[in-house]
Amino acid sequence: MTQVIQTGKTLKAGTGKITINFPKPFAQIPVVVVSSFWENAEKAVGYVETIDTISLESFTVVSSNSATNYYVNWIAIS
Repeated sequence: MTQVIQTGKTLKAGTGKITINFPKPFAQIPVVVVSSFWENAEKAVGYVETIDTISLESFTVVSSNSATNYYVNWIAIS
């Protein structure tokens, strides 16, 4: 079976849970890794993003971090 990798960067402007959709659905549930950062700010991340659910089409992350320059980088591998 061929390995499929998708990546992205998503703005997290509100606290709590957000759903991030994959550009293309996976054939099987992928492994997802996230890394958050403040764009153009020398600031530490206060809360770790937690992956809540993963499906073929999307995944959700939860944390208390949010801002107009707060992003979640992600990679999904199946």
